[in-house]
Amino acid sequence: MNAQLELLIMLHDLDLLLRELKNTEARQVEEQHGFRLVDHSSELIQAREDLVAKLDPALLKRYELFARKYGRAVVPVVNGVCYGCFMRLPTAEAYQKNKNERVSSCSNCGRFLYWME
Repeated sequence: MNAQLELLIMLHDLDLLLRELKNTEARQVEEQHGFRLVDHSSELIQAREDLVAKLDPALLKRYELFARKYGRAVVPVVNGVCYGCFMRLPTAEAYQKNKNERVSSCSNCGRFLYWME
């Protein structure tokens, strides 16, 4: 897998975790159900900063734009369908070899793509 694509996926996962930690309603429900809540947000923020430092600035700028616009900036492709906009990708793109060896975007919504096999 392309190193920058891998960083984008990790950054996306960290952002989702941080967003979940900020969701106070969900945290209250978890507490009501007896889950012990542990807040490691400072460690997650530091991990995010470390990832951002390694990521290409142009990719980071696009990532942040799509994260604000859609919420999910990095989405999987399953059976040739972008799971961000649920549109079928062009056949030539969907069935290339070594698809995860480069950073690619959906031709419809622009989100970053990674392929699930």
